[in-house]
Amino acid sequence: MATKTEPSVPSLAQTHMQGPGKVTGSGKPLSKEELDAVKEELEVLKEKYGLKEPVRSFMDDPETKWRFGGQPDYSLTNLYYLKQRTKEHPEDSLEKVVENLVKTWEMERSHKLDPKEHKSVDQEKFLISANGGKKYDNVEANQVGNYNVLLDACPADVWDSKNITWEGSHDKFHNAFAAFPWEVLDVYSGPPKVAFSWRHWGHFTGTYEENQGKGELVEVFGFATAVVNDKLQLCDVEVFYDAQDFISVLKGEKKVDATNSSWNAGATCPFAKTVLAKDN
Repeated sequence: MATKTEPSVPSLAQTHMQGPGKVTGSGKPLSKEELDAVKEELEVLKEKYGLKEPVRSFMDDPETKWRFGGQPDYSLTNLYYLKQRTKEHPEDSLEKVVENLVKTWEMERSHKLDPKEHKSVDQEKFLISANGGKKYDNVEANQVGNYNVLLDACPADVWDSKNITWEGSHDKFHNAFAAFPWEVLDVYSGPPKVAFSWRHWGHFTGTYEENQGKGELVEVFGFATAVVNDKLQLCDVEVFYDAQDFISVLKGEKKVDATNSSWNAGATCPFAKTVLAKDN
C-alpha cells in the first residue's frame, strides 16, 4: 500500500530537492508547466542523440511503501545528468553498472520507507560510513537518512548529525538546488570490492540557511569503495570526500573556485559540451 503524499512536496519530481530552476525565476519549485517542458526536452535529447536515462531498479512493486505516496519522478535529475555529466560510459561497462547500482540505492534509501524493501543492499551485511565516521547498518542508515550518514564525521559546528533528525536533515537542503545529479567518474577495481571516483553537482539557485545562491555550479568530488555480494548487492560501503568544503560553499563562507583544487572540474564529455554550447 502506498502512503499518503506529504502536502509539502511540490511534485514527485522534486521531493528532496525543491529549489527553483533559475535564480531569476520564481524562487519556488518548478511549476507543472516547467516540469512538462523538462520532460519534453528530455525526450527530444534522447531521440536526437540516442541517449538512455539511468536505470533505477526495483521501482515496480505495487506493494512498495513510498515515502511521498508514489514512485519518484527522476525526469528533472535525468535531464541535468545527461546535459551536464562529464563522462559518457558505454551501456555494458562496469562504470555504468556501478553508476546504476548507486542510483538505485539512493532511490531506495530516499523514497522507500521500509528498509526491508531495499533490494540494492544485502539486508544482513550492509554497512556504510563516510570519511571514517560511524558505520551504519541498513536499519540505522534508513532511520537517520543519507545526509546524516554522509556528514557524520563533520565537526558539530558544521553538521551536528547527533541532533538532526531525518526530516530536519532533508529540510536543510530542500531549497538549495532544483536537482543534484550524481555520476561515476572512473572505476579502479571490479567486484567483489569496487573502488571508484564520483562527482555530485548542482546549480545553487535557491537558499541554504538564508544564504541565497547565485546560480553557481557547486561540485562535490569523492572516492568510494563498495563490497558487493554475488547478486551485486551492496555489503560494505566507505565514502570519502570534503564535506566541510561543500557546507562552507552553501553557507557562503567559501567561494566555489576555492574548492576542488585537485579535481579537473572543467572536463566534460563531448555530448555535454555540444548541448551546453547550443543552450548558451
